[in-house]
Amino acid sequence: MSEHTFQAMGCEIVVGGASTAALEAIERLFHERDLVFSRFIARSELNRVNAAAGRLVLASPLFAETLRTAFRVAEETGGLVDPTLGAALVAAGYDRDSAALAPDARPVDPEGGADPGGVVVLGRVVGVPPGVQLDLNGVVKALAVDDAMKLLSGDGFVSAGGDVAARGPLTVALPHEGSITLHRGSLATSGTAKRRWLRGGVLQHHLVDPRTGRPSASPWSSVTACGATCLAADVAAKAGFLAGGGGPAWLEEHGIPARFVGLDGEIRENGSWERSMREAVACI
Repeated sequence: MSEHTFQAMGCEIVVGGASTAALEAIERLFHERDLVFSRFIARSELNRVNAAAGRLVLASPLFAETLRTAFRVAEETGGLVDPTLGAALVAAGYDRDSAALAPDARPVDPEGGADPGGVVVLGRVVGVPPGVQLDLNGVVKALAVDDAMKLLSGDGFVSAGGDVAARGPLTVALPHEGSITLHRGSLATSGTAKRRWLRGGVLQHHLVDPRTGRPSASPWSSVTACGATCLAADVAAKAGFLAGGGGPAWLEEHGIPARFVGLDGEIRENGSWERSMREAVACI
């Protein structure tokens, strides 16, 4: 299967099994999403909406629908994956692309937790209350993978950082050790191996606990989850990580196969993951 690689959304995108036309469309899709949702592109629509805090603005259909998806995800995860943590990420020092982050001696700025209550989404009309900044990275990359898969006419895959969706068997490497065969569906990993930096002498990362507004003190270095879509898998992986020690039970309760790697390197798999591996079922 032919593969094509490019950079977008701060990570490497790999596409397999696509025609030349599909490859061009997929690359264009990722770059267009970056222009809409990146916190690090000054003219992005996300930054325009955040800059208008306290006022109602007319958003693009894509932005408004993605924001509604993000709030639906927040509700489904009991607030674990929340779109109102932009200010907390900036306070922790994540104010530029992760590749450009360097140790910063300044202490972490104080910042509260999630504050979704005052955000307005009525059709295409969006309003963010003063002091709140949206960050939609909890759903944007996974949605782009799902939309890119629709552009493939046959078997193939799209991989974006720790998120991969496939149609047809695909061998996927797992964090820490080993690999699995993804028959169809998606596999997503959330963790702190790549997006981390030092601020005030303290290690920071991008997975913010919505209850504290600070990088999560989760006991996991990574969580990998399966889903019928990349969005479902990615949200599950993030929620499993942010649920801390209760992550394996939380995902098992929802019937989601998941694999947890502890900070000490110990691997823990929930019952759904073990059954999925034993029965070689798809990630659906």
